[in-house]
Amino acid sequence: MQFHNKTINLQRYPKSTNRSLRPWSAADELLLAQAQNFGFEKKKIALAHDSFGALATALHSYAPHSIINNQSQLKATKMNLESAGIETKEYDYSSPLKLKMDSVDMALLKVPKSAELFKLYIQQLHAKSHEATVILCGFMTRNFTPQWKEIAEHYFADVSQSLAAKKARVLILKEPKKEVEMTPLFHSVKNDLNLSLKQYAGVFSSSKVDPATQLLLDQLPQIKDTETVLDLACGNGVIAAFVRKNTPNCPIYVVDDSFLAISSAKLNLSKDNISYHWSDNVKAVKDQKFDFILCNPPFHFEYENTIDIALNLFKEAKVAMQQNGQFYIVANTHLNYRSHLIKMFRHVSQVTLSGKYEVIKCELN
Repeated sequence: MQFHNKTINLQRYPKSTNRSLRPWSAADELLLAQAQNFGFEKKKIALAHDSFGALATALHSYAPHSIINNQSQLKATKMNLESAGIETKEYDYSSPLKLKMDSVDMALLKVPKSAELFKLYIQQLHAKSHEATVILCGFMTRNFTPQWKEIAEHYFADVSQSLAAKKARVLILKEPKKEVEMTPLFHSVKNDLNLSLKQYAGVFSSSKVDPATQLLLDQLPQIKDTETVLDLACGNGVIAAFVRKNTPNCPIYVVDDSFLAISSAKLNLSKDNISYHWSDNVKAVKDQKFDFILCNPPFHFEYENTIDIALNLFKEAKVAMQQNGQFYIVANTHLNYRSHLIKMFRHVSQVTLSGKYEVIKCELN
């Protein structure tokens, strides 16, 4: 990526087998170009949804403050900063739920696929804005939806759009409105499981429990109080909540890459015998072995379709299983996960098939 007539070398984390995927886009480059029009010196700069740390690395000399949701984003950002010779030992950042900055002069935001998450970022940045604040929102034109402009206009009086460059554009937000109706940070999730579920913006399956998860829950065997369970890529924690309802005393671990997902799971689960891990991998639970690992793995990263994340989770699940443990996965059949799983596990079987979804059980013995 080019910035200030210099080449910035960036890498993706986690690495992808698809070499066409880059750790930056034309939207990053246009954001930086537009931001130069307002100047960087002596400004309190916030960065949001900077997935691989491209903006953080380019602007490091101006001490920007990043809003981090994904643990993988944090690792990617640190990796690219360190590759540029920048110390990250005391690297500080904010979560999407609490911005540590007292005020924001300028923010650079890569618009996420989730309109809910975009609204959350805009609302949090608006709360730290003053009359001269500028919020720049970069996106690829093919992904544009009028809803983004409507969200921006709810919080800012002056919303304009840049000219296109390399099929990217930037929304330019100025003049934060003084009286704005704020959206609650979390909302209820409909379900037929007799569970009280809530979640923060930007977490998978916002309005109701998705059919794939429902299918997985319908196929689970009765779990004993003495058996240990891992809800891997837990989202709002619905799988763990279902297990807890039916098995009140078993130890449950929940792991997710998303801070908002783990925070949602905490809304839906008690602290009793529950272990929460904001992590992009199973290594966060260290040497713990599990009788049951339950997973509805992601196969989207923003606008990218990829099975790399799921395959990494499968490999880690194998290491984390008890020898007589069971690994249950639900997935779209077109992803053909079984062809990969049979290379990792001794026994792989299709528990059920319903429409485009299948539940797969993997065992070591």
